[in-house]
Amino acid sequence: IRIWNGKGYNIAMQSFLALLKNPAWDAVLIFTLVAAGFFWGVSGGKKKMALGILALYTLLAIFPYVPVDSFAAGRSPSEIFMFRAGIFLALLILLTLFLARSFKSVVGYYSGLWWEILILSILAAGFLAASIIKLAPDEVIKNNLLGLSPWVLQFFASSAYAKWWFILPI
Repeated sequence: IRIWNGKGYNIAMQSFLALLKNPAWDAVLIFTLVAAGFFWGVSGGKKKMALGILALYTLLAIFPYVPVDSFAAGRSPSEIFMFRAGIFLALLILLTLFLARSFKSVVGYYSGLWWEILILSILAAGFLAASIIKLAPDEVIKNNLLGLSPWVLQFFASSAYAKWWFILPI
C-alpha cells in the first residue's frame, strides 16, 4: 500500500509497512503487552486493570526509595537497567496482587465493554513501557544500547510522548 501525498509516497506509511513485515523485538513486546492487557481485562474486568494501573502509579512513587542501585553497583549501564527493570516488574506484580486482594470487594464481575477494555489495555501497555524505559540510565537511551527501534524510542522514550503515557491512563 502506498499513499500519494502530492510530493511523493508517504515515507511514514512505508516505514509502518516495513515494521509489519519485519517487526522489531520491542514492537512485538509492545503488541504482546497490549494483547496481555486486553485478555487480562476481558477475564478480570476493567476494574482489575484499573487496580493494575493504580499499582503502577504507586510503584512509580515508591521505587526511587528502593535501594536498587546498591545491587547494580559497578556494572555496565545496560546491566543497571536490567536490574532496575527486573526488580521493578517483580515489585509491580507483588503490589498488583496485594491491591487486588485488598480491594477484593470493590472489584465486581462487570467486565466492561470490549472497546473500553481495549483502550485501557493500550494505555496500560504504553504506560508500562514508558515507565520501564524511564528506568534506564540516560546514556543507555541516548546511545540506544538496548537496540530499541526508532519507533519505540520516539513514542516511549521522548519526553514529548512519554508524558502522555503517564497522564492518559488516569
